[in-house]
Amino acid sequence: MFRVLRSVGFSLLMVFLAGGGTLWAQNGGVSGHVTLQDGTACVKCPVIIERTAIKAIYQTKTDKKGNYIYIGLTPDAYRITLQDPEGKTLFWINTHVGIGEPTQVDFNLPKELANQQKENPQAAQQAAEQQKENQQFNSLKEVFNQGVTLEDQKQFAQAADMFKKAEPMAKGKNLAAVMEREADAYRQAKMYDQAADVYQKLAAADPASSNYHFGLGSTYADAGKSTEALAECAKDAQMNPVEGARCYFNIGAVANNTGKMDEAAEAFKKATEADPKNEDAYFLEGQALMGKATVGSDGKIVPAPGTVEALQTYLQLDAENVKAGKPQGQHVADAQAMLQQVTGTVTTDVKSRKKKGT
Repeated sequence: MFRVLRSVGFSLLMVFLAGGGTLWAQNGGVSGHVTLQDGTACVKCPVIIERTAIKAIYQTKTDKKGNYIYIGLTPDAYRITLQDPEGKTLFWINTHVGIGEPTQVDFNLPKELANQQKENPQAAQQAAEQQKENQQFNSLKEVFNQGVTLEDQKQFAQAADMFKKAEPMAKGKNLAAVMEREADAYRQAKMYDQAADVYQKLAAADPASSNYHFGLGSTYADAGKSTEALAECAKDAQMNPVEGARCYFNIGAVANNTGKMDEAAEAFKKATEADPKNEDAYFLEGQALMGKATVGSDGKIVPAPGTVEALQTYLQLDAENVKAGKPQGQHVADAQAMLQQVTGTVTTDVKSRKKKGT
């Protein structure tokens, strides 16, 4: 450290002697070494240098050995603040910067906290707790980011394990965010029981949040538990109708993809009841009901109840969207073809569907 400072000072002195300026003849600087509470050097830690007489703030960072230096400061009183790499304040020292060689301002946190303990035990305890909290947050962030990386690599089971590892390090909103990410990773890994368990814990901890019922409903749908899925979506829709409609829609999509058309039709109908503007849900409901059509004694197709109304509503909503400047829906031609098949005509007139409970 001493050798580096002499080298910098020598270079600047050569500039001064050559007539290139009088930087150190008029100004000063600060330098020092940073030791964290655990005895290690603080690497890439911001050091904020604030002139207290007037508003002037300068900033530098520690190097890989925990050293820092900043020169070119007007002689005056300064507050030197140390932050961790995440920008959280760890400690500050008030000092006076004079003319010439940099003023030495070391941050030896074990020593500083010990001195503070003698002078102000309460403040020392708060500083120690803050330091511990900062270190815990940094550990949390490291583990959480590893989980995110594994998710990006589609290693969902390993990602879920990493998020679970982060749980003890988190609290409050951070804990909820970690657990929600964990549940989703389990679901992506098709570990539905584990995903449901985490979502249930989240819902129990925060009953006012509809989002966890959405996740739980989607998990049950993926697991083929339609009854449980519909029950969770009902809770979701009660608190947030639009989100609840999305929950029902997801259940319908899963049922549709697995050939369970009765379950799909029921879920899509509930999606439209929760959100009457959910255009695609009407189409998919009508499409699911098409498989329940029968042939009458006269040889004509007899559509299942609700088929025509669902398809007509889809076409009407789409026409309204187009009129409002939105692009035409991707299912218009299919909806028209299905109506032609079951009625012999194509119309966008809608017979109002009675709302649930009326």
